[in-house]
Amino acid sequence: MKPDWTDQARALLDASAQELDAATLSRLNRARQRALDAAAARAAAHWPRRLAIAVSLLLALAIWWPDATQNPAVSGASTLSPEDAELLADGELEMTDDLEFYAWLDADGEHNG
Repeated sequence: MKPDWTDQARALLDASAQELDAATLSRLNRARQRALDAAAARAAAHWPRRLAIAVSLLLALAIWWPDATQNPAVSGASTLSPEDAELLADGELEMTDDLEFYAWLDADGEHNG
């Protein structure tokens, strides 16, 4: 199998690096360490922004996807029959005064029924 051009380039670079003097190797090592430190600092600088984006997305999801058990009016609103909705709209029933009681009553009826 014929060696790949990347293998040839690596071998050439390794051979030339062995011929460098100590001062040059030291300068190259310091430059490499500075570059790695700068890259780490740039990556660390992005964490607050990434955290803010994640919190914003979670907050948007919490607002967009409400939990029906936390708001009894939401869970009961979709089960109203047209007749019940008409009675509420006409004001003949004052059910809106104590929605939590009616939600509890509905939930208790599901368990007993």
